[in-house]
Amino acid sequence: MTATIAPVRRHVVVPVVPAVAFEVFTAEIGKWWPLGGRHSVFGEGTTVRFAHGQLVEESPEGTAVWGSVVEWEPPDRLRITWHPGRDGAVHTDVAVRFAAIGDGTQTLVTLEHTGWERLADPLAAHAEYSGGWIGVLGSYTSRLATPATAEAAPAADPDAPVWLVLSATPGVNAPADGDVFAHPDFAEHVAFVSGLVKRGVVVGAGPIPGRTGHGMTIIRVPAGEVAEHVRAAQQDDRSVVRGLLQLEVTTWNVRMAS
Repeated sequence: MTATIAPVRRHVVVPVVPAVAFEVFTAEIGKWWPLGGRHSVFGEGTTVRFAHGQLVEESPEGTAVWGSVVEWEPPDRLRITWHPGRDGAVHTDVAVRFAAIGDGTQTLVTLEHTGWERLADPLAAHAEYSGGWIGVLGSYTSRLATPATAEAAPAADPDAPVWLVLSATPGVNAPADGDVFAHPDFAEHVAFVSGLVKRGVVVGAGPIPGRTGHGMTIIRVPAGEVAEHVRAAQQDDRSVVRGLLQLEVTTWNVRMAS
């Protein structure tokens, strides 16, 4: 039995409500997807769009199917098979979730790419997409940061408190037994969380008893700083960058606090 490989998971925060975030990701994908280089089958001069239950790239040379829609639940979630320009019999899976943050004027977008164990060289593909999705989502966030979008979006209160849960689990390069705590790179995670403590944003942090390699950090930050904290949790924690830990960011709608 082939072992399951940790997902590639990327998070971005965009300054619009979930319905707009979903619409731009899907209906406007041809306006922001970086079609040059390794992010397309045919390269420059093509278009990409969702059509008839598939994500397709169209060019003068022909049409390439990137994947088929498995779930389509606006404005919350979509999931597609992923096999750009290849036979869909062997595919990975891409799921995208859209969650309102705080008062709902910002959205946490989570992309999760799974199914690597089905491929001939899963770790090489995992490494390629791990970096590739950063650039793709960067183009998406740039599309949503245009003056026209910002003007049309309701303004968030930058000082309103937002709680985020940073869940850590063993990553693609974790020891086989999942014991990340004894690994030298775990010190990088401790250093990152210690930095958050010094900034006064940590509500609590620590391992989860009975679940090897699992831990959680809960932070409380101003709404205007959410995007930066989400970025830092993925790119400044070197244990996450090096694949020892896998990060998942979720919002927490706190109703009562002392």
